[in-house]
Amino acid sequence: MPTNRYGVTDTLLPCELFWRDNYDHILQHGYKLRPRYHPDWVPSWKSFGARYFAEDRKQIPTFHGAVNDARRCADDARVVLKRVDLEELAALQYMRSLPSTPQNRTVPVLDVIHLQNPKWVLIVMPFLGRFHEPPFQRLVEVIYALHQIMTGIAFMHSHNVAHRDACLTNFVMDTSKLIPSGFHFCYSDLTPDMKHRIKPRSRFAVNVPYYIIDFEFSMVHPGPQQALDHVGQDKTVPEYKSNDPYDPFKLDIYQVGNMIRRDFLALYVGLDVLTPIAEAMTCETPTDRPTASEVVRALELIANVPVENPWIYLKDAKFWTKKKVQFRNKIRGYADLSCWRKSCPVTEKYPKSLL
Repeated sequence: MPTNRYGVTDTLLPCELFWRDNYDHILQHGYKLRPRYHPDWVPSWKSFGARYFAEDRKQIPTFHGAVNDARRCADDARVVLKRVDLEELAALQYMRSLPSTPQNRTVPVLDVIHLQNPKWVLIVMPFLGRFHEPPFQRLVEVIYALHQIMTGIAFMHSHNVAHRDACLTNFVMDTSKLIPSGFHFCYSDLTPDMKHRIKPRSRFAVNVPYYIIDFEFSMVHPGPQQALDHVGQDKTVPEYKSNDPYDPFKLDIYQVGNMIRRDFLALYVGLDVLTPIAEAMTCETPTDRPTASEVVRALELIANVPVENPWIYLKDAKFWTKKKVQFRNKIRGYADLSCWRKSCPVTEKYPKSLL
């Protein structure tokens, strides 16, 4: 494995070598990667001997090797860099060329960095957080998030663009108000320096914006039955049972519906009101599924129905919270995660102003 002058880069994963090798090129374009990816990086724990507490010990996950975070030199703003091919870049640029309205939930592209290999570029995006972390606390928070995502899907479909990987990990949120301290790129529950636990606010209190990312498999201007390949993270899609052409727009509907079923209904108590929507979106027959606009209208109807209990709960919250706290207390002396469940003002129904 290649090494730098100190012979220590064998601690980098293979997927991280790209970032080490392009550190200077990225810096020349005004973005600075974390110290771990400097060509002459020496692990900080070699100086003070406490690897666990060292920020630069954390490796990016192998399955996220094409994505990394950085600082913009001009203003020290945190950004995310992603290596994409020219087709994904074209899809993103097309979506961002459309009217900049609240309905367009495509992730903003702040900059494009061309690489030595002309087949790839780096896109620069805002530093955004995972769609589902920290956990949702209220029914209205889930409806608000799904309403934004489905509004974005409907906007894409209205401009004849199908995403084809509309799954949980491809939805993100602006956490600047939700988590004022920020969080580490590799540890979403720790501050950027990895020294403290984050203290998130309530999603309901700060009106979180949500975005759609990863247009790797998207199709621009496809015909109604043009898609053939089986792509995306969700392998349960009924259309994938055969090799027949399928409607990519109905694929998006199924994928989001299955996300609701798998990542919300199966994990939370108090979301039964979403069951009919999820069932309709995941019908075996694609033509029986609603359009994205119909799902948006259904969510708006649900949002304005008064509810007796606005709170929702993770079904296994006590188990995973206890285990996580025990681990953190043992190693780093963290307190419990009660701040994730801080209360916020109760409302009977979803504010119309947020829809």
